[in-house]
Amino acid sequence: MGCAADWIEGGGDTGVEIRSPEHVVVEVKARGNGRVNSLEVTNVDKHRRQRGADHAIVVAPGFAPKVIDNAETTELTTIAVDDLVELLDRREEYAVPPEEILALLTRSGAFQDDRLDLLDEYIQDRIDAGEILLAVIRALERADGAVETAEDVRWIVVGMEGSNDIPTTEEVRSALQLLAHPSVGAVEQDEEGYRVTTDYENGIQLVRSLGDIVQPPGREG
Repeated sequence: MGCAADWIEGGGDTGVEIRSPEHVVVEVKARGNGRVNSLEVTNVDKHRRQRGADHAIVVAPGFAPKVIDNAETTELTTIAVDDLVELLDRREEYAVPPEEILALLTRSGAFQDDRLDLLDEYIQDRIDAGEILLAVIRALERADGAVETAEDVRWIVVGMEGSNDIPTTEEVRSALQLLAHPSVGAVEQDEEGYRVTTDYENGIQLVRSLGDIVQPPGREG
């Protein structure tokens, strides 16, 4: 998950201790029938307190409904193995920051499809933001000179063939500010307006380095 963590061996203790970006203990439970029918919440909480952690997560193939209900009233999260696999797949494919993953995992209660839906919304927002960055780079490249305002850049985007979802002026302005930041340097601004300092192909690599989730036009997800 991109976290600083330690594997802890030995019975009676937790399985994994995540130390950063949040302090969390993870316990793995295995049952012959593949489902945890009861959970000693006090033992899990004891391990959490022994490690000085802020939250506890319990992983198992599945959980009985009463275990899920109990998790809602305690400072722990239950997550089924299949859901954990889905979560980690999204983390790897879309380079989701560990802070976002842990924000979902450290909400007390059962980790279920509603939390994966929230993650999908976050991922889509980042994809949309990346596509706006690429549209701005492409528009400035097409302008072949300085473009005075964010609104002018937006109108170039509007006129570009293949532009589907048109960004707002504020979204374009935010993209220009990011691209013009010294740490990025893909756009420069002077008294005449905005100019692109890279080409579109390099822009794709640049935006990927910012989030690693942007798909070039024509590529299906």
